Amino acid sequence: MDFYKVAGTEPIGNEVRTHFSNQITAEIAGTDVVLMGWVHILRDKGKLKFLVLRDERGTVQVTIPQKRVPEEVFKTSGLLKPETAVSVTGKVTAAKQVASGAEVIPRKIRILNTSERLPIDVVEGKTDIDLDTRLNNRVLDLRKPSINAIFKVQHNLVRFARAFLESNDFIEIHTPKLVAEATEGGANLFEVKYFDRKAYLAQSPQFYKQLMLLAGFGRVYEIAPVFRAEKHNTRRHVNEYTSFDYEMAWISGVEDVMKMEENMLHHSFKMTKKHAAAELEILGVDLQIPKVPFKRIKYSEAIELVNEAGKGLTITDDLDPECERLLGEIFPKKYGTDMVYITHYPLELRPAYTMPSMTDEGMTESFDLTYKGMEITTGSQRIHLYDLLVERFKAKGFNPDDFAFYLDPFKYGAPPHGGLGLGVERMTMQLLGIENIREATLLPRDRDRLTP
Repeated sequence: MDFYKVAGTEPIGNEVRTHFSNQITAEIAGTDVVLMGWVHILRDKGKLKFLVLRDERGTVQVTIPQKRVPEEVFKTSGLLKPETAVSVTGKVTAAKQVASGAEVIPRKIRILNTSERLPIDVVEGKTDIDLDTRLNNRVLDLRKPSINAIFKVQHNLVRFARAFLESNDFIEIHTPKLVAEATEGGANLFEVKYFDRKAYLAQSPQFYKQLMLLAGFGRVYEIAPVFRAEKHNTRRHVNEYTSFDYEMAWISGVEDVMKMEENMLHHSFKMTKKHAAAELEILGVDLQIPKVPFKRIKYSEAIELVNEAGKGLTITDDLDPECERLLGEIFPKKYGTDMVYITHYPLELRPAYTMPSMTDEGMTESFDLTYKGMEITTGSQRIHLYDLLVERFKAKGFNPDDFAFYLDPFKYGAPPHGGLGLGVERMTMQLLGIENIREATLLPRDRDRLTP
């Protein structure tokens, strides 16, 4: 009890929260409620005060007229500062002037924890703060309803995609994030000291999700962080991001993988539009549910389209962000959609485990999914034939002996299979029209940021 006196607060006591802010409506007028949350706004009109209380579901107005509330309540309300944590006990009253149609008249306000002077505002539109300052104070930044809403939308996108896969017999796996060798080659690896030898943070769960198909699991998925040690500083890259991966065995071709994804995203977008309607409204986003099937074009066609728009690429050149942006403008006009699969990438541009094309010489049975001018998914049919897999690893300059843990199981009847990796933050960013991927990342990690 002494601690609470020193802190200027009170113990919680016997209050148990009975309602959230979004449950306070005219339909329950006359009901006694206990609310808990933060002081979002306090408007002091002298003998009448208006407290906007914010919790994890929104805001509610608590009206404090001096003549209608206990003296102690009115006195306590004068002590409230922004982001003070409080509990409010009172009665719901119909109020036509309030957007929800109801307010709460308190008979008790208890200060649960005080708040110091805020380094950033959490009230919408009060101050235009630069992104670095916001990220330095990310926990407070996330309290802002419009920022909080981003991650509730993201949660729904992921949970309904997961539910779709599980309804299609996928099981969730958890693969190592400390690995002995690069998954996709290149120098973009974070090296870590692992006892008396080197190890690396995983670029992808690729090898392990394939091996789990060889182990007999049939269909697997994983939603987990991956790490890329690329020294970029762009609006679309971070060095740790969440990858939504799945892999499926016994496929007839890469088309099976694409069909699974387009149906998964259609379901996820449809359910998110329903279950995150309040958050989408806060963000001012009219979520367009993608029609299936998604449009498919070959990589050679994409090269032709960007060259017609002024680029000068050859078939073995990669599509850079500027090309993706151009395609993001072309696709809606030409095909009437923001979701387009680009298929049959050149062998030079795809990892060693990618199946060479059976129809297009020098190409692969692979794809990227572009959404509003940005690649959000990369996938392919994988090589399941041991000799061909070894040949392709050698062609990429790898020593097969260094990858024996991965390659050897392919000697024992590996099934035809394929899969993909989808960037959760990029999908969120594009869906919500967010300019910088850091805003769609809960706690971003880039070349300059390791905290908070």
